[in-house]
This record gives sequence, structure tokens and C-alpha cells, in this order.
Amino acid sequence: MNRQRRESTAVPSSGLEVDRKHFLRLLSGLAVASLWPRSGWAQSRASEAEEAHSRVARMIRDYDAQGDHRTGSPVDAQSGLWLSDRVDDAGIVPELEWMGIPTIESQAAFLEINGRRIDGVPLYDGGVTTPEGITGTLGEQGTTSDIGLAYAGPRIPESFLNYRRTTTQKAIVTVTGGPDNGVPEGLALMNAPSFVDPFGPPVLQVASQHRDMLRQAAGDGASTHVVLHVTRRPEEVFNVTATLLGTEPGLAPLIVMTPRSGWWTCASERGGGIAVWLEIIRAMVNRTTPIRTTVFLASTGHELGHYGLHEFIRTRSRLLTSAIAWIHLGANFGAAVGGDPLIQASSDDLEQLSTSEFTTAGVRPPRQRPVGNEPAGEARAVFEGGGQYISILGSNGLFHHPQDRWPTAVDVAEVVRYAKAFTEITIKLANTPA
Repeated sequence: MNRQRRESTAVPSSGLEVDRKHFLRLLSGLAVASLWPRSGWAQSRASEAEEAHSRVARMIRDYDAQGDHRTGSPVDAQSGLWLSDRVDDAGIVPELEWMGIPTIESQAAFLEINGRRIDGVPLYDGGVTTPEGITGTLGEQGTTSDIGLAYAGPRIPESFLNYRRTTTQKAIVTVTGGPDNGVPEGLALMNAPSFVDPFGPPVLQVASQHRDMLRQAAGDGASTHVVLHVTRRPEEVFNVTATLLGTEPGLAPLIVMTPRSGWWTCASERGGGIAVWLEIIRAMVNRTTPIRTTVFLASTGHELGHYGLHEFIRTRSRLLTSAIAWIHLGANFGAAVGGDPLIQASSDDLEQLSTSEFTTAGVRPPRQRPVGNEPAGEARAVFEGGGQYISILGSNGLFHHPQDRWPTAVDVAEVVRYAKAFTEITIKLANTPA
């Protein structure tokens, strides 16, 4: 698949003398001819930019059209197969790396209060109830009521985690989404970082439209019935991986990773990372083979404690410290609504490489987490394992919200610029000598 370099050719000398007039005519012709490559180069670059924009738009549009990308769902499986086909189209052989997971099935998730029933979604790393549920008084979090009312989600405040760890209340109802939580009205779900080790009481997530009614009911100490009947069944899910072998396989490899699952359709949350990941693969296949092997990972289980990444690491733990670097294409850096990207790097050199390529590609300067500080997202696993990393992620005004949809949620032009920057970052790291 790699394009072969064309050998340069030279016209052999005829040994004939060239008079001055003819020589100047030749020079003039060469000067004029030299303009054509420049014009052609400019046209070629413009064409390449248009093609990249078209590819990125098509990838995110197709990803969005698949539906809700929850881990273990039919869409998760279909999306993974679609992505593996795109890797194959880009020129390297994809692999499906299967793993078992205890998929959650919500049999019933609702509360009944003041004669009304409000359906919700369980927090996937919290407790559960029996099918009969729990009945008691509703009050604000931390009060002496039987059931607490909180206002967290889609982001998870540390105060909410502490509340869950220490409360004596039997269940929690949390109002998610809405302008108070930085997103539109609706149900904006929280991730489950402790999916494999749930803790605390049952937590029911409900849409922000119920905030005022529930706040009033909590003030009145209204009787509330909460049901969070959840079962777990074994399921198989898979990561999509691919490996581009380097010319010097003894050198430490490079890892390029992006999550591929999430709540709802997550077009801008996940779509940018997937599109850039594919653009990097395509570019590396079509250029000269790098000296270092590059491993590409698109992991499932993002919203469930980064489940797929941890399984990948579990079987390759030595890569944490032996890889030259991990490039993490995280959430939201292509968001058109409230996007505010953040670069995270494990060293000054990696941060400088990133910012230099961002500048060259015309990327808006992202915020920078201080070098060496614990990163957010999947890069945290690399940090905890002592590895080197570059990570990009950001905020999103439609974070974990059903309105994170193509095309309005996505800044395609910015994603294309990030694709250009990260392609150069990847190629430079993959060609770093020992």
C-alpha cells in the first residue's frame, strides 16, 4: 500500500556545445516551466484540503446516523464493524479484539411522586433496588430524608462523589442537564467511572425539566417511590485495532487511541476523534513507512470506566512504559457548541511538538494543562502507568446530550485542522530514531 518513491532521473550530457542564445532560451523555458509545479502544487494542496474536509464530514455524518453508541448495544457492534471497514479502506488490516463485559439492562427506572411518574436512567456505577423499589421522604442531598435530591450531571463533581460515598440516604434522584449544568434542557447522562466496582446507594438520573417540581417536593418532604431494578448479563464487545509495522520493529512503538462509544449519538463528542484517527491511518499508509511500529486503538466502553482501554492495557501492560508515546484523541475537540479544547502532555518536549504543529495547521490555541499534572480522559491510565502521552479533549455545550447531532454540533473545519496537526505529530514521533 505504501507509495514507492520515484527515482530521480537526469538527462545525460550529449557533449555538444550550447551557444549563449540557445542557453538563455533554455533558461527562460526552465524559468517559465518552474511556474507550473508551483501552480500545480497549490491546486493540489487545495484539492487535498477539500478532499480531507469531505472525508471528515462523511465519517462524522455516518457515525451520527448509526444512533446511540452505548457500549454493548447493537449500534455499538454495528459501529465497530463500520469502523473496521473504514480502517481496511484506509489501507491496513483491522482487528476486532473481543472481551466480555457485564452489560446492564434496566428493567425499571422511575420515581413516583405526587401522583406523577418520572422515568429516568440509572447511574451505571451506583446501587440498585429490588423490583419493589424504595419508598420514603424526598429531601435535598445530605438531609435526614430517606431519598436525596441532587443536581449533578453530565459532569461529575467531586462533591457529588463524596456525597455518594458518605450518605446514609437510601436512594438519590439527581437532576441532570439544563442550563444550570451547562447544557440544554433534557437528560444529559453521567459516565460510570466505577462501573466494575459500583458503590453507594441507587442513583436515578432524570431530565432537567423536572427540576422545579422536584425541588418543591423536596422542600415539602413529599413521599417518593423510587425503582431502579437493574440486571446484568454477560455480553461480548470489541475494540477495533490495527498495526502499521515500522522498518525497525525493535524500536519502541507508538500508540494512537480514541474512544468509539458514548451516551446518545455523541457526534461531536466522539466523531472528531474517530475522524482524525482514520485520517492519521490514511496518511501514514500513503507515505513512506515509518521506522517505528504504530498501533491504532479505537476502544469501546468509554462511558463505563474506559472499559475497553483497560482491557487493551491488561493484555499489553508493558506498552504503558515501553511505548515512545500514547496519542489520545479524546472528547469534544471538534465541538461547534461551547467547544474549549485542552491539551495535556507528559513532557515539555511533547507539549512543544503539539503546540508547534497546532500553530502550523492553524488550530485555535487550546488551553494547556500543566505538564505532568494528572490528565483527564483515557490519558489518565497512561499517566498512572508511568507512560508518555499527548492528549487532546475539551468541553462541549452539548456534552452527553441527545442534541449532540450532525451537522450543527460539529466544527468540521476545526476537526480537519486537528487532523493535519496530529498527522504530523504522529509521523514525527513514528520516525524518531532510537
